Amino acid sequence: MSFKSILTHFDIDAQPDHRFTFAINLAERCDAELACISAAQPLFVIEPSVGPTSGTKIMREELEAVDTRQRELHERIMRHAPFRNHVSWQTKVADPATFVVENARTADLIVLFDVEKGQARDYRRTVNIPDVLLSVGRPVLLPSASRAPLEAQTIVIAWKDAKESRRAIVDAMPLLILAQDVVVLSIEESHPIDEQALSDVVRFLTRHSVPARSIIEPRQTGDVGMKIIEAADRLGADLIVAGAYSHSRFREWVFGGVTRTLLDNNAINRLLSN
Repeated sequence: MSFKSILTHFDIDAQPDHRFTFAINLAERCDAELACISAAQPLFVIEPSVGPTSGTKIMREELEAVDTRQRELHERIMRHAPFRNHVSWQTKVADPATFVVENARTADLIVLFDVEKGQARDYRRTVNIPDVLLSVGRPVLLPSASRAPLEAQTIVIAWKDAKESRRAIVDAMPLLILAQDVVVLSIEESHPIDEQALSDVVRFLTRHSVPARSIIEPRQTGDVGMKIIEAADRLGADLIVAGAYSHSRFREWVFGGVTRTLLDNNAINRLLSN
């Protein structure tokens, strides 16, 4: 079991070098093909006072600007991969999230990056990651802000007995079987932890030759998602595996939740699955 096809998106306004280095290192480690894509929509806003001829000119200039930037991205990426025939490139003038979802049908894993400092969170120019998570039907890997190569020697699984967590474990299996230490982490909330269920998960992983163990963290005040991140840091892990949106996205937006915390904190690599 392994990832044989990895898909990653390059935001049109972000620097590509560290992103490509992270993605190609992961692809080479997995002996996988790397599909690089980039989508963006023009930024033009035509005022009512602008005539049809001027409006057409503005739209053409904006489209040309998108095309020029995508060509520049391609050239920079190919400097790092001049002889790698397993690296592909595809662009489109389109909504970035929609383009990712469309191309995910041939991918085992999606790699998406958080917006960088100085980069606008404009979803015409960058991927709306929550939208992708809910629609793509594939695991999504969110690299840490450092863009350091993913070692994944110690992995923390944020366990909750829900569909999303079960799917995340199966989706992450190619990395779990390569790890040296996999910790199934459960944090006490309003109800006691089902220790039998936790033991079942460890046994399931062990059957797949994953070196798994479990930890139960007592609930204290504060955000559960932050407790997961703190535990991963304490254990020396560089990857958290978790199910995404076991509550509705609206509830997470209003009240907060583990998924929202993991999306907002990029100090560590996160593999999320819905």
